[in-house]
Amino acid sequence: MPGFMKKTAAIMAAVLALMLFAPMAGAADVRRSSQALEVNGQEVRCEAYNIDGSNYVKLRDVAMLLTDTGSRFSVSYDEEKQAVMIATGSPYAPIGGELEAGEDMSATAQPTRQRIFIDGAERADLGAWNIGGEKGSNYFKLRDLGEALGFHVDYDEDSRTILVRSRFEPGQARLTETEDAGREYLDKIIFLGDSTTYGIGAYYEKYGFTDLCPPSQIWTPRNGTLTLAYHSEARIVYPPTGEELSIAECARRAKPKILLITLGVNGVSFMDEDWFKREYRTIIRLVREASPRTEIILNSIYPVADSYQYQGSINNKKISAANEWIEALAEEMGCPFLYSFECLAEDGKLPESRQNGDGLHLVMEYIRTHALDAG
Repeated sequence: MPGFMKKTAAIMAAVLALMLFAPMAGAADVRRSSQALEVNGQEVRCEAYNIDGSNYVKLRDVAMLLTDTGSRFSVSYDEEKQAVMIATGSPYAPIGGELEAGEDMSATAQPTRQRIFIDGAERADLGAWNIGGEKGSNYFKLRDLGEALGFHVDYDEDSRTILVRSRFEPGQARLTETEDAGREYLDKIIFLGDSTTYGIGAYYEKYGFTDLCPPSQIWTPRNGTLTLAYHSEARIVYPPTGEELSIAECARRAKPKILLITLGVNGVSFMDEDWFKREYRTIIRLVREASPRTEIILNSIYPVADSYQYQGSINNKKISAANEWIEALAEEMGCPFLYSFECLAEDGKLPESRQNGDGLHLVMEYIRTHALDAG
């Protein structure tokens, strides 16, 4: 029996030694992030660590970067609850040390539990890593913060750059009048949309309306109709090859400078607000994932004339409501909003004289004189 006990003790000691000195299986890969960071198109500096392929940042650094945007939030600490308190929409009060980079402390990284409340509700899903020990800081996954706090995170693999887009302030997404940006501006735009978008290329080609845009800039299905509710099933005729591709694949291949989306007129007849916004939001996310630097403009739906044959299901009252949804979504997603409805409507409706494509000339002029600065 004593021999058995000695043998057992030796085995246990060997196992313990292996546990202590062998590398930990599944240990996190932690390193200082070497990726660039842009916020609303401006390059910024922020201390970040890459942990198992995801970027982690300090909460106060993000609050500082977004303080002058529609995605602002305040940060405080509740001693009684031992919790971080975040209030979205509130200005951030700096405490000093924000956006300062210290020495590389990757080796000290440890997962930690930090209680966080956002607008009074506790969020147990926001995991954190402590880097730097007791005098260090807690770091949170940037994408998780974006989803929780209302800003958008994309990644441009070509330039190895993290792209952060904030929400627009209420009323600030709408493009305002500018100098006429001319043909050079129009040539930067790809038009994605329904039959009215199809008409831009068709009238250019068939009637020689050269103030419009050629079919090479038009993304619609072969039948010329793209319904918002069924965009996932739609296949766009990709102009360079004639192939029929998904919207995302077209974006991945072309990587347009500007994508102007005009969708929803068919959807107003049967989609409620939540459904309408959900499908539109999905398109924006798919395009950004495929082409993260593309600037997406959400265009309003155009008015219809009194003689429009489907007034029972598609009318200017429904169109005006849907345009409010589109503008609200543009603010949420950080997309400029083009209210071209106003260049066509008189007394809230389309004049009979502007039917049959004649109104497209006014739309092109409106686009040029409400231009986006896209470089």
